[in-house]
Amino acid sequence: MADTGFRGFIDDLEESGQLWRIKQEIDTLDEIGAFIARADYAHIDKGLLFENPKGFDIPVFANTIGSTYRRIAEAFDVPVQSAVARAGDKIKQVLMSGGIPPEYVDRQDAPCKEIIWTGKEADLTRLPILRMNPKDGTKTKAFLEGRFICTPAFSKPSEEGRNVSYHRFEITDRQGGSVWIFRGTGDARSMEEAWGAKIDDPSSNWEPEKGRPFPTAFVIGVSPEFILAGANSALPYNNNDFATIGGLKGEPVKMVKCETIDVDVPADAEIVIEGVYHPFKWAKQGRFASFNGFYDDARRRPAFEVTAITMRAKPIFQHVHIGRPLNETNNIAAFFRGVRVYNDLKAVLPNVVDVYVDPSAGCGFTVHVSIDKKRIGETKLAMMRAYTALQGFCKHVFIYDEDIDIRDPHERDWALAHRFMADRDLLIVPNALGMNIDPLAQGKMGMPAKLGPYDGHAEIPLNTRTFMGVDCTVPLGLNVMERVMPDAEVESRIDEMWSKALAAQ
Repeated sequence: MADTGFRGFIDDLEESGQLWRIKQEIDTLDEIGAFIARADYAHIDKGLLFENPKGFDIPVFANTIGSTYRRIAEAFDVPVQSAVARAGDKIKQVLMSGGIPPEYVDRQDAPCKEIIWTGKEADLTRLPILRMNPKDGTKTKAFLEGRFICTPAFSKPSEEGRNVSYHRFEITDRQGGSVWIFRGTGDARSMEEAWGAKIDDPSSNWEPEKGRPFPTAFVIGVSPEFILAGANSALPYNNNDFATIGGLKGEPVKMVKCETIDVDVPADAEIVIEGVYHPFKWAKQGRFASFNGFYDDARRRPAFEVTAITMRAKPIFQHVHIGRPLNETNNIAAFFRGVRVYNDLKAVLPNVVDVYVDPSAGCGFTVHVSIDKKRIGETKLAMMRAYTALQGFCKHVFIYDEDIDIRDPHERDWALAHRFMADRDLLIVPNALGMNIDPLAQGKMGMPAKLGPYDGHAEIPLNTRTFMGVDCTVPLGLNVMERVMPDAEVESRIDEMWSKALAAQ
């Protein structure tokens, strides 16, 4: 097979000057994670190739997408300035058409089958899996020390369905660990159907003998389209994600069957970790840096047993980073939560212009919406619809007129200062259902979240918090002073002068 996927992507980055090769030895324990975080906060929007990870002969690649929307927009072939709205429209079109079905290749023609490890050979410690942040993980065994994988997970929920999701996989054993199955993903629902119960239900009414093992493959080293599909919360449950990816690319993706489980994976992937979740088998997953900028508490998660590892002869380990809020995972998740809110709002408010979910605020806690307001009450409808679109994840919604660039904090602050009146434009909903990883909504750990003023407890119960909507639009019919705006003709003349002045520095 020709290298048109991940390898071709890296070649394209290098050719365009967007690849940074780090040649010095660097430790997979904390150092690579710290390097990636520093690059993110310095706005270095390049792919990072660590050629010499300490103790391993497998290079590590990071920032497939990075911390900006540029490569997301390139993958969808849409303008960066309107990437959320245009990607949302494009996804709907592909879903309506059914996409382009994948093509299957023989095992001998699949690069991901050049090396096959089974039995005791399928040892996760042979891979350069990172500890991303110094206080990550359970740290029960010295050779593991809080290492985990955050990469697309492939499953087969039905004969028609092909699902790509994202899960956090902590390595607690040479051939297994625990996995956080993120709520709202296709895998969460599929696993619950296989087990016949909620995967986090503390009920004593389980019937483990009726549950079926749920096979999954964690796939490392794929093109941006697969990375984005895994995080795309706008895709429906039990969708054929491979056909959707093909539809977005305009050509079928090449897939191959796994060795030990009934799951299909990209034939040109770098590394494939095959395994199963056994019904009601649990493990405690350590505290980890979460997307909100806090270390999450240790929690019980489904246990994962590795059955095989396949790979290229000389693989590259692809890493998707999570840590402080400005990171690749937050950026990808924020983008697709924006797409989901945009599509939900568009269904009831066709005059919605754009949506921006700020990754720095926890990829969904804060949502900014641009609207061409036509009627009184539309802003409040947009606030409540954005809250429900993210199933209670959303905490704050700000609504702006379409002349405000909702991605520019200066523009947003200006609108807040000059178009918002607290007694008129503020919506507060107390004791709303929220998320159990909100640091201000922890309450009594383990207690159920119930609506109502404190429910008799001395503190807010777990998952319960206040929702806020902020209307930063000009009231209809109100005569306001004219805003100072750049003149397009003058700006176009200045663009060329500006470029020449910068080049002359």
